[in-house]
This record gives sequence, C-alpha cells and structure tokens, in this order.
Amino acid sequence: MMHIRHALWAGAATAALMALFVACASNEEPTPPAASIGGSAGTGGTAGGAGTANGGSAGTAGTGGAAGAAGTAGSGTGGTGGAAGTGGAGGSGTAGDHVLISEVCMLSNPAEFIELYNPTSQEIDLSDYYLSDNSVYYTITSGMWNPTQTAGTDFVVRFPSGTKIAAGAVITIGANPTGYETNYGSCPTFFLNTASAPVACGGGSVPAMLIPANGTLGDQFGQLLSNNREMVILFTWDGTSSTVKDVDYVTWGDTFEDATRVDKTGVAGYQADTARASQKGAGTGFVPDAGAPDGGGDLAIQRCAIETGEKFTGGNGLTGHDETTEDFTTTFKSTQTPSPGVKNSCLP
Repeated sequence: MMHIRHALWAGAATAALMALFVACASNEEPTPPAASIGGSAGTGGTAGGAGTANGGSAGTAGTGGAAGAAGTAGSGTGGTGGAAGTGGAGGSGTAGDHVLISEVCMLSNPAEFIELYNPTSQEIDLSDYYLSDNSVYYTITSGMWNPTQTAGTDFVVRFPSGTKIAAGAVITIGANPTGYETNYGSCPTFFLNTASAPVACGGGSVPAMLIPANGTLGDQFGQLLSNNREMVILFTWDGTSSTVKDVDYVTWGDTFEDATRVDKTGVAGYQADTARASQKGAGTGFVPDAGAPDGGGDLAIQRCAIETGEKFTGGNGLTGHDETTEDFTTTFKSTQTPSPGVKNSCLP
C-alpha cells in the first residue's frame, strides 16, 4: 500500500509542475523564427592559361549562389570568365645559331668548293642537311626536283647519314674530283661525284655527297658555280614534310636570273622571302677573264661577319631567321686566294 501511495503522490506533483510551466510560458512574448540566410556568391572563373600559337581558352564562368533554405534566394553574382591567353610568338633566333656557308670558290678550273663553318658551341648532325645552287630547291619535297634555266650545272645533294660538324669547325665540299688536290695540295671533306662513290685523294679516299631520290647533280664539272651570278643554299628536310627549312644562304653578283636568287613568297607553307631585286648579293669585285671557260680566273667569296643585317624572326629558317635578308655585300668579301678547310681569318 505504501508503494501505491508513493506513486500517486509523485504523479500529482509532476502534474502540478507541468501546469505551473504552461502558465508561465503563456505570459512571455513568442520567439520569431530565425532569418533565412542567402546563398554564397558565385566563384569567379579561372583566368585563361598562357597563350599558345592559337591563344589560351577562356576560363569557365563561376556558379551563382544557391537560395537560402526557407528564406530569400541567395544574391551571389556569377563569376566572370577568365581572359583569353595571348597568342604564342613565332620562333626567334640569334646571329650564328646554326651552320653557316663560310666560303664559296668558283674557278676557271675544276677546283671549285663550298665551305661550311659551325659557329656554335655544339656539334651539329648534318644527316638531314642538303646543298643546292638553284632557287627551286624546295620542290624536292613534292617529287623529282626540276631545276630551272641551267640544269646541267645545278644540283641538289645530301650529306651522308651520320655526318657531323664539330663546334668551331669547318668542312669543305669539292666540286670536282680531278682538280681539288692538284690545286690545294689537300683533300676536301666530301666530293660532288656523279657516282655518289668515294673518290681517291691523298693516298686514301674521300666520301661523296649523296644524290637523293628526288635530287640530281649537274655534269659540267668545273662550271657548277658561276663567277658572275649564282647562289648556294644549305637547307634541312626530314624526308616526309611538305616544306624544308633554310639553314644558310648566299647569293652573289649584280646581275641575276630567277634561278640564282631564292624567293618563296606565295608558295604554300612558307613565309614571304625578300624580293629578288631587293636582295643584297655579294659583289665579286673581280673583272672576269673572257677567255676562261667559266668567265673568270681563280675567285672566292669569304664570310667575314656573322649574318649582318639579317632578320632573326618571321622567316623560313631553321631557327626562325629570314636568310634572304642578310647583307651579303657586307658579310662577304672577294679574294683570289681561296683558303679551303680553315676558318677564315677575317671571321670573329
């Protein structure tokens, strides 16, 4: 009985307390609901990345803030798209950052030669390098090369695979196997030989330049390089691309035909070259001997400066140069004492 009485007393007390709580609560002001919170502002778009040749892509716009729960929609503003990247600049080279044509000898006997010089601090592989003396050399990429105007004395030849030129070194290409050793008492690095076979010289043999599948070698030895007006270009081609890259170029003489000066302006895949009439050909400063088979006696032009006046950007060159802009009247001088196989004493 005591347990029942105790339970009844506890229940009555609890009821009394609850009544008192309700009475107190009814005398207070009601509490307002909490204010709803607006959505967060949208995040701005990321700025465009560094430009490539075609410009960077714009950043993605930020997303606006979401509406607050049970409140007014958030007021976040959409992010602004990133600015477009700047277009990439074209290649830019520096003076003497590639192999140079350092001397060209055009004689009335079979001792003509072309000399190359590596002014860089690195050995350079010439495996994909070619030499030509005709302005349509670049057509080798689209089939059999067809020289214009002087086919019998013009050529496109290639260096043998694995050929390298050391830093600061020179190499020579003799134009006729029968005259070089007699004239200079030495042997060149390579010979131009219609058989593309090694040539006996100095008690040994000298390798020949290769005649590529689409190239050719003129058969008028001793007259491959004209005294009066001519050109030589060193270029590189990977054997598959639709275009070649100029490496170095020289032209000489005051009179010329289209075949003796380079101008690829308007040819698909190439930048504009300097117009032929505006090129500054190296003056030979030499009065030709009318009785000589090639119009003159011993004569060479030697490089004495590194690409004076040449533009180093926006061209068709291997390193971005425009090889047709060089002032050859300044960078080359004429001499009647050729010096194959040694760096020209006038070069820096």
